[in-house]
Amino acid sequence: MMDAPPVLLTRDDLATGLRELVRRLQNADGPVRIQLIGGAALALSYVADRHATVDIDAILDPAETVLAAARDVAVRERWPDNWLNDAARIFLPSGFGLRSAEWTTVFDDGRVIVDVATPETLLAMKLHAVNRRGRREQRDLAVLLPLCDVGTVDQAESHYGDYYPGDSFTPRAVAVIEAALSEPRVVRSPPFPDLGPRPVQ
Repeated sequence: MMDAPPVLLTRDDLATGLRELVRRLQNADGPVRIQLIGGAALALSYVADRHATVDIDAILDPAETVLAAARDVAVRERWPDNWLNDAARIFLPSGFGLRSAEWTTVFDDGRVIVDVATPETLLAMKLHAVNRRGRREQRDLAVLLPLCDVGTVDQAESHYGDYYPGDSFTPRAVAVIEAALSEPRVVRSPPFPDLGPRPVQ
């Protein structure tokens, strides 16, 4: 029996899922924070035409509360339970470098806060990933490198070292970065989707 193909989530799907998640978290005990990283952060904030992704990678606090609400959304939308997960948090910069992970708040209604990693943080994480997964990261690097005004491999390595000190690029990673730098890419950064009503100021 063949495995079912993965569910691919478009930018509209991601927005729908987050909007419903925020609605379900309105009555949570205490504040809730969702910090978006990875491909979903790119699609929602920086690259309107990015290809679909299989999940949303995020830092969640409190994780148990958010994941329970996400499972309810999965049932409603007929998505996999892990459409929102925090598995990638282990790849977040540790804070031992010159720079730590940086965020932009895109939604805050006093109960639920949604942040998106800055392009600089996403670039550092993608450079970290390129050492492990190679060419799979090239399309995102082709967007993030110019978005962060990084135009050479040396500049990319310097940027990477600010977040992940002591690591260096593999020859394979250098080849992927060079290929990404050679891609002409016009970035159209969209406004972040509306996730629901906020308190009147």
